[in-house]
Amino acid sequence: MKNTVNTFEVRGDTIFIMRDDWDTTVETTYRDDYVDEIKNHVWRLKDGYPYNATLGGGLHRYIMSKWYGEEMLKKMTEKGYVVDHINNNHTDCRISNLEFLKRNRNVAKGQYFDKESKLMSHEIAVSIFKDFTTNYYQITIGCNAHLIMEDSDGKIHNITVIKLLYNCAYPSVILDAEKILTEYDETKQFNLANLNYCDIRVIESEPIELTDAEQKQGFIMRNGKTYLILGNGTTFLRSVNYDEGWMPNLEE
Repeated sequence: MKNTVNTFEVRGDTIFIMRDDWDTTVETTYRDDYVDEIKNHVWRLKDGYPYNATLGGGLHRYIMSKWYGEEMLKKMTEKGYVVDHINNNHTDCRISNLEFLKRNRNVAKGQYFDKESKLMSHEIAVSIFKDFTTNYYQITIGCNAHLIMEDSDGKIHNITVIKLLYNCAYPSVILDAEKILTEYDETKQFNLANLNYCDIRVIESEPIELTDAEQKQGFIMRNGKTYLILGNGTTFLRSVNYDEGWMPNLEE
């Protein structure tokens, strides 16, 4: 059987699925044992989800059955769990973007975090990731608005990116992400002290003197290096990617 409806491309560890009548590209994680099966079946979009009835329905459930086993998928489904797209992009079916979540929690996430994170992204771009290589979760925060942190010595730091590492359950990570959004929405700042992360990485803004014209630009060049200019309504961090392989420092 040859699939003449979809076109496929493999780049690194990702399979990209395309179709002439789609305005989007589907992506999923490459693996030798199922890539040919994916390519030999026709994929269409059903309510926004990549779908093939012969392979059991949605691509997201198909991928979970391959990585966790059909018995686990069946067991979790019977217990009331669904396969959640962590970034709420239903065409992103990479294993790192899929997780089991109770149906009611999935609905709640869709009603609050998925919507509010999108609405507030021009100020703080909050994203959740699962690093499948470690089974740890990460929350990344891109600071499009001007945010500062004060250290124990009282020194002020201008922040561009915050990354939080988690070794707790997925619902607890969602709750922390929602706390960050809620507190920022109410106060234009947020406190990390009461969150459940086990490690943190912070990227500070580099102090650069800008001319009046440069302050309105999306980026500038300094000594051959490109710098994004955030907070002027021109350039935004849509999402900050996670650090693959990041594990907590157990020696501290």
